[in-house]
Amino acid sequence: MKTIKTPVLLLALAVMIIVTACGQANPNTASNPAGSSNANTGQFPSPSPTNTAGSGAIPAGGILNYAMQNDVDGLDPHATVSASTFLVTDNLFETLVGVTPAGELVPQLATAWTASEDELEWTFKLRPDVTFHHGAAFNADAVIASFSRLQGESSPRAKDYANIVSIVKKSELELMMTLANKDATFISSLANPWAAIVEESDGKLYGTGPFKLVSYEPQQNIKIEKNENYYEADLPYLDGATFTIIPNETTLLAGLQAQTVHVGSISGAQLPQVEASTHLKTQGSVQNSIQLMAMNTAVEPLNHVKVRQAMSMAINKQDIIDGVSWGFGTAMGSHLPHLSSYYIDTNDVLPFNIEEAKALLAEAGYPDGFTLKMRLPEGYTYHVNAGQMIADQLSKIGVKVDIEIIEWGVWLADVYDARNYELTVISHTGRLDPHAFLSRYQSSSKENYFNYVNADIDAAIEEAAIVSDAEKRQEQYAFIQKTLANEVPAVYLQSMEGILALNKSVHNLASFPIGIIHLKEVYLSE
Repeated sequence: MKTIKTPVLLLALAVMIIVTACGQANPNTASNPAGSSNANTGQFPSPSPTNTAGSGAIPAGGILNYAMQNDVDGLDPHATVSASTFLVTDNLFETLVGVTPAGELVPQLATAWTASEDELEWTFKLRPDVTFHHGAAFNADAVIASFSRLQGESSPRAKDYANIVSIVKKSELELMMTLANKDATFISSLANPWAAIVEESDGKLYGTGPFKLVSYEPQQNIKIEKNENYYEADLPYLDGATFTIIPNETTLLAGLQAQTVHVGSISGAQLPQVEASTHLKTQGSVQNSIQLMAMNTAVEPLNHVKVRQAMSMAINKQDIIDGVSWGFGTAMGSHLPHLSSYYIDTNDVLPFNIEEAKALLAEAGYPDGFTLKMRLPEGYTYHVNAGQMIADQLSKIGVKVDIEIIEWGVWLADVYDARNYELTVISHTGRLDPHAFLSRYQSSSKENYFNYVNADIDAAIEEAAIVSDAEKRQEQYAFIQKTLANEVPAVYLQSMEGILALNKSVHNLASFPIGIIHLKEVYLSE
């Protein structure tokens, strides 16, 4: 056996297509599945657990009121695809492998894992002295039963874990999982919130998390309370929390200002009002997403790399970040968010330069420019506004862009699936590994709506998906990012952030890049 040192992996919760058409009220409402990351280096870094209330002991107690814009679609982590669900369930249920706010994979219900030489057999040691909320012991049998349920026919995540062909109990606190094929993303997949370990008893689900479910009133609220038997000493600090469903952003802001709500997501337009409130503060909310302008490389003149390079150099990304995202975003040069440990900075490959852009167009044979159509999803303000700004910027080099606004369903069917477009603006989310972001650039991928073809990229993506050596993976993903930055099948605009407004009494609310929140270290102070 050899111990596998899992590298700091990256980004998190999309359904199969992993596309998000971010709306103004909630930038992750379309088809959101999140991923994980390496570090939040955005405008407002996630806080690490510190006692910001003073030098004394952290005050315990209190009920936190957390506003959610969307209701959950049930509280079964094995049966949901809703991003909002995991905000709640990750406080009730836990996974074998955990993730930190910085995106590092760490032990949770599994204390250690090792792999066989061929990396097909993985042995896990389990945490002792853990019980489910109804008192049953956590052990190997519970893990086996939980994964059997996760892989069941009714589970929407069954295909994600089909590579696990057997799980064998070696002792009460040790088991072995056998894979059909090598998979460098395997350990990170165990940290996804839908891989939670659950115990089903008398028609109810129980977890091992720091909080227990009290009640759920659909479209109203979800109440949880402290798990007094939680295995981590002195945690959680809160007595409980209420997740209140408030879809209207004006109502949410009023609740924050009236101090009936402790935490909620706000839009950039509301930022001045929040900053004017003496009892409120703001914090960036990590989103495992990339906003880009996709180009159909199979159509003229976008099949010319110099044309795509010229268009990229004509776009001022910082202006788009400021104008569309109120400054809450980070400029990107390729399709991997800066949160990833595999991220390399490619922003300088094709920097903003109008004169150089004009020269490249002339070299490509288009000194007088040309006209393209940009198809944008109706109702998704971030993308429509970005598209309009891009059209204005491209006009400076003679590229005229005609904008067509289409319904989201039409966008999915006609642009994404049928690839009937020239330009579009959209965002993508990933999971806990870079493969979820970059595999779409394989020429054979159904998600390669750019029609991008590069045999070297195909080979690099294929190898990176199975090699476990961190340095070799780093090399492959660096090559992929540099190539995408230079060949530009899309203009990579920004890694987006949400904005959280918090009452100043709230401390230690960290942002996780896989669509979850942990409340166990949150506390309230006057």
